[in-house]
Amino acid sequence: MENLLWSETPAARWLEAYPLGNGRLGAMVHGTPGREHLQINDGTAWSGSPLNEAANSRIDPAAAASALDDARAAISRGEPSAADQRLRDLQGGWSQAYLPFADLHLTAGESGGVVEAYRRELDLSTATCRVAYRLDGVETAWNSFVSRADGVLVLRLTARQPVGVRWEITSPLFVYGGEVDESGGSLLVRLPSDMPPPHEPDLSPVWDADPAAAVRGAVVLRVSHDGRAVAGGADGVRHLDLVLATETSFAGIGAPPEGSAEQARQRAVARVSRALARGVDALVTRHEQAHAELFDRVTLDLGSTSDRPTGARLRDGDPGLAALLFTYGRYLAICSSAAGGLPSTLQGLWNNEMRPPWSSNYTININTQMNYWAAETTDLAETVAPLADLLDALARAGAATARDLYRARGWVAHHNTDAWAFTAPVGRGRADPSWAFWPMGGVWLSRLLHEHVRFGASAEFARERAWPVLRGTAAFALDWLRRLPDGSMGTSPSTSPENHFLAGGRPAAAGESSTMDLALIAGLFDALTSLAGRLDRDDQAASPGGAALSARRSDDPVVSSVREVRPLIPGPPVGAGGLIAEWAGDPPPGEPGHRHVSHLVWVYPGDTPADPALLEAASRSLDDRGDDSTGWSLAWKLALRARLRQPAHVSRLLPLMLRPATADQTGERGGLYPNLLAAHPPYQIDANLGYVAAVAEMLLQSHDGAIDLLPAVPPDWPSGRVTGLVARPGVSVDLTWSTRDGRIGPTAIALRARRPSGRTTVTVTFAGRRTTVDLTAGDRVEVDPSTL
Repeated sequence: MENLLWSETPAARWLEAYPLGNGRLGAMVHGTPGREHLQINDGTAWSGSPLNEAANSRIDPAAAASALDDARAAISRGEPSAADQRLRDLQGGWSQAYLPFADLHLTAGESGGVVEAYRRELDLSTATCRVAYRLDGVETAWNSFVSRADGVLVLRLTARQPVGVRWEITSPLFVYGGEVDESGGSLLVRLPSDMPPPHEPDLSPVWDADPAAAVRGAVVLRVSHDGRAVAGGADGVRHLDLVLATETSFAGIGAPPEGSAEQARQRAVARVSRALARGVDALVTRHEQAHAELFDRVTLDLGSTSDRPTGARLRDGDPGLAALLFTYGRYLAICSSAAGGLPSTLQGLWNNEMRPPWSSNYTININTQMNYWAAETTDLAETVAPLADLLDALARAGAATARDLYRARGWVAHHNTDAWAFTAPVGRGRADPSWAFWPMGGVWLSRLLHEHVRFGASAEFARERAWPVLRGTAAFALDWLRRLPDGSMGTSPSTSPENHFLAGGRPAAAGESSTMDLALIAGLFDALTSLAGRLDRDDQAASPGGAALSARRSDDPVVSSVREVRPLIPGPPVGAGGLIAEWAGDPPPGEPGHRHVSHLVWVYPGDTPADPALLEAASRSLDDRGDDSTGWSLAWKLALRARLRQPAHVSRLLPLMLRPATADQTGERGGLYPNLLAAHPPYQIDANLGYVAAVAEMLLQSHDGAIDLLPAVPPDWPSGRVTGLVARPGVSVDLTWSTRDGRIGPTAIALRARRPSGRTTVTVTFAGRRTTVDLTAGDRVEVDPSTL
């Protein structure tokens, strides 16, 4: 199994630096000889506060009702362009941005000297970045990591001969206090109270001094060494340890900031002091153990390794990068999302721009969802915790938005949100409704909580976290649905994220009953009724496969309505050319080859109904969209082709995923930057994380009640081994395969129920054959491949 990214040169730019993180504190390590630079992120460093949405997105309920009624009437008259224009009157302002926090600079020796034997590497198995070189003949090594166990960044310098070391902390934020001395340093910062997105160029950042309007924070570092202390550094150093912590006044998702920068500094000092009291050797051990507890759960070996630099392999199209990219994606998931922090943003935990693309926030019409698709299947369920926190906050904040904009119960979120649980439509009355109007954000995002339950989350999580969120967004969906003349249910106005159809030869966004709308609502209703059965919240649904989680049965009015309405929601329609229609009535596409494949959401991450005609139409629809696209679209297409059991198509897509991208690349062409971060372009982490989910689907599927082995392994992977994948309802799977007579098949299979409860049996399938396996004892059970 490959665990190493490495380079023969330092990072010339940010997209060549190596990422470290613990879900809250992040760093990008550049590795410049003699002048080390670590760009620092704090996951709570967001512009603004909960005050922003109230200030820039308040829509009068009467005006909203009038705009919505007019839009619906225009659609009924066959005037979608008029509906688009009226929907602009529902738009609020903008959500806030995730921002860089600080920069740590260190000099060691004389920069600009002769550099020899340079090597920079990121060890994924230990989450450690190592840089080594000879500078003017002096052997120098830097090791750095960000500890999940102790919440600090640690940097260790070792030099074979004494060198002078200086350190400095800077920040692109507003700095209003700080110092650097012989023992370390600190910096006090304030974030902007408003940071409009870069697609609003007429708006400027606001730096309000009101403590309620913006987050404050601090960076603290302490240094120990064997040299002679001088102002801002040390001379004669052979060994140096640096420990850094950040803290802010962020008080929780959707909550106003609390406290001052000085209070944040005191907490950071305490954190650094606790870490130093343990000793750096102990910090290394604790860090590696905490990382390994998550990282070591899953391995993938495709039988191909290389000792060549990662960048050279990428340039040369080395197919062996497929396994390394899977491992790297799991590493990035571990580093960018952890309990007590915030969810992974468009760029994960890492951002170096004050006005980053799309504000580096949460785009919830695909990207945030994709960030968590692999959490369950690759045994990183702990990373879902901050997403559950975000959904709790959205459910609270989105209730007022549902009421005021749509006269609806429950809660709603649209296509953008942030650390303050922004739920309004964005756009300032002038954005295209194709992306600015989409009230399905909460409907889709909440499904991830149900997946968490399906993969074995606790009864408490199902009852206390998943149930209220799903019930609330289902209540909204019930009120959003409209009964049609034929008695079925639909939605109007209805968009399909960022796409258009043609009406009278002109592009329009708002139509009736987009396939995505109905598939998401149907999936939500199925999830709610399943959960109700598990929790005894419904007088008809039975708990599938086991005992109920609650002792008391009671009728629930939302569940009763869902059960009544669900049969009236049409399935995906097949339209012209045998393609899945994107809207009711199958209007002609306004953007053929569009990057979003929203009308196929029911295939993946949905549960893929076993209807050959629908699956053939889905495959044709993917053919119609074409292969090449943005990074995240490629990852979604890989997952879709895997779910459709099309290994040859998977093989066609993989080289597009594994090709190089340049920092100045534009357009809709995905790929990988030199540090293997994925290109939209620009950089977005969703493709890295979505790729992991797609590979898991190639190797293992469990959405239809059975554990299906090797459903879409590409012929490029004739043999391999994977350990630790997770199937519903919480079964760990180890699997080895090889090729015989031109057919890929399993050669070793082992399963284990992670939390056996009562009698636990599962059905295992391969190529249409099946066997039943008893996992009740909770032991690892080997399955004879010849039985399949």
